[in-house]
Amino acid sequence: MGWFGECFGDLPDPRRGNAQRHDLLELVTIALSATLCGAESCVDFELFARSKEGFLREFLALEGGIPSHDTFSRVFRLLDPEAFAGALTRFADGLSQAAREKGVVALDGKGLRAAAS
Repeated sequence: MGWFGECFGDLPDPRRGNAQRHDLLELVTIALSATLCGAESCVDFELFARSKEGFLREFLALEGGIPSHDTFSRVFRLLDPEAFAGALTRFADGLSQAAREKGVVALDGKGLRAAAS
């Protein structure tokens, strides 16, 4: 998972045993990607993952399949808020650093044309 794994890799997984059917980093990756695409709820996270499953499988194993909205909800309720905030801050700082170095960070894979600074 590279840089994303560096940002979120030390996020403590609050789940135990059978409740760890889905990889925590994959859950966070889907949720953050969905949020950047306009998702506002755990139901939206699941719908996003189902509609983009082929694309997601290009870089996620998804060994447990697509997580349900209940799974997203349960995991995000259990996550340590301070640990998640720290990981999210590292992620945002990384984006900010990339923007300073490259001038533009294209989250959708496209560069901005004639954008004013």
